[in-house]
Amino acid sequence: MQAVMLKPEHKLALEEVPKPSIDGPGQILVKVTTTAICGSDLHIKNGEIPIMPGTVIGHEFVGVVEEAAPDVRLFKPGDRVDVPACMWCGSCPSCQRGEVQYCETGGVWGGGFFKGRLMPGAQAEYVLVPGADMCALPIPDNVSDEQAILVGDVLGTGYHAVVEGGVGPGDTVAVFGCGPVGLCAIASAQLFSPARLFAIDVLPNRLALAESLGAEVIDASKVDPASYILGQTDMCGVDVAIEAVGMTATFNQGLGSLRRGGTLSIVGLFAEPVQLGLPILGLAGVRISMGLGNLGHMRKLMSLVSRGKLDLSALTTHTFPLSQAMEAYELFEHQKDKCIKVMLKP
Repeated sequence: MQAVMLKPEHKLALEEVPKPSIDGPGQILVKVTTTAICGSDLHIKNGEIPIMPGTVIGHEFVGVVEEAAPDVRLFKPGDRVDVPACMWCGSCPSCQRGEVQYCETGGVWGGGFFKGRLMPGAQAEYVLVPGADMCALPIPDNVSDEQAILVGDVLGTGYHAVVEGGVGPGDTVAVFGCGPVGLCAIASAQLFSPARLFAIDVLPNRLALAESLGAEVIDASKVDPASYILGQTDMCGVDVAIEAVGMTATFNQGLGSLRRGGTLSIVGLFAEPVQLGLPILGLAGVRISMGLGNLGHMRKLMSLVSRGKLDLSALTTHTFPLSQAMEAYELFEHQKDKCIKVMLKP
């Protein structure tokens, strides 16, 4: 089968690799119908997330069950299935706390390990999914692949950023970065009835989509976002700022936009260390929350999508066959043709 593989010297290539097969309990073999390119795939390509060359990459995918182990209860051949970006065991202390993203034996598709077993990536024609009854989710008939695939990663991450920020009715919120995760955070924040919701970016197409989701947009190429937000909030600042980029500039802008006692919720992946001004932060009582997105919210989010409470279909701007994955990466990495989310169809 074909799959996107990380090669030495920050290269990607479409390679022929063996098709996986069921070899143990709890597994389903999924024929991938849609996979996607994520910003963290670029971090892998550029060496900012260390993955061994020769690894198939990709962690966002949906598909159809081709085969199920005899003990699998929830899935049978022909079922559509959404698989999370990270797998979890359900029994370790982290899972028991509901923090499945920190599972002690879990891992991410494309370089991680689940219970000690390497998890090849999902930018491929087939994926072998262990622990299917624990982590995978059926896709309702009225939910498209393009919407369902978001539930298993970027929507779950954006929603998690909002929950960790403690967004509530009447709050003022600022989302820094209107890429896929930031846009999902904007849509998720609207579920909690904020009084005002600011969206910050420099790309006009992303700001336009943020505005269509109900945000007040700020073009960071024209104004200093923190100063603008302070001016719009009587110099108080927002209750919650969400950092969805992973850059020092947006980190500092997020902090600078907060009220005293406000919360900075971080889901961006940082490639460089960031210096903290602890004396100032301590006096201001600022809270900082950061970490991986909790994909334990998948069932709730899938229900919201199915009932029309969340519609993020506009995030998918480009679709390529898997055979043109290299062209898709070129477009996504260099943000050509106003792309936001790029899908691959094996």
